Amino acid sequence: MAAIYDLDTDRPSTEVWRDLRAVVTRQAPATSADATSPTDVEALTLLVVEDDPDAAASLTELLTEAGHSVVGPFHDAAAAAAAAALHSIDAALLDINLSGEMTGVELAQVLTGRWDVRVIFISGDVAAAARNADMAEALVLKPYNGAQILEAVARLGRSA
Repeated sequence: MAAIYDLDTDRPSTEVWRDLRAVVTRQAPATSADATSPTDVEALTLLVVEDDPDAAASLTELLTEAGHSVVGPFHDAAAAAAAAALHSIDAALLDINLSGEMTGVELAQVLTGRWDVRVIFISGDVAAAARNADMAEALVLKPYNGAQILEAVARLGRSA
């Protein structure tokens, strides 16, 4: 199963299992007991950090149409960190591999440590996501669809 998620299996089984478990549990859909309609979810203020301009625009449109406030989108982690100081942000959707000097993981450390912002990692880099899954409340793997993004955000809204 680890190979399906493109995780390095040439390591001790305890390390592989830890990473696999992190990936699977953080992207698990809500159970039927947790299910709510989008109108039942609290509107959140979300920071969007994605260096792919098309993906960033799509995320912003999706989240805005779902009734959330969006700060961004930002393609640079440093700019996003500065914006976090100026806005009350409930959660951040962060691409792990950003093209600037600071990665999404480093940005997550700043946001959670300084501002107590909850994090959703959006990434195609499963290995990096698995290594850093403990920093995020949810993980959405690329290629994702709008329903997966909204489900991850809805889980945050229910736990707020």
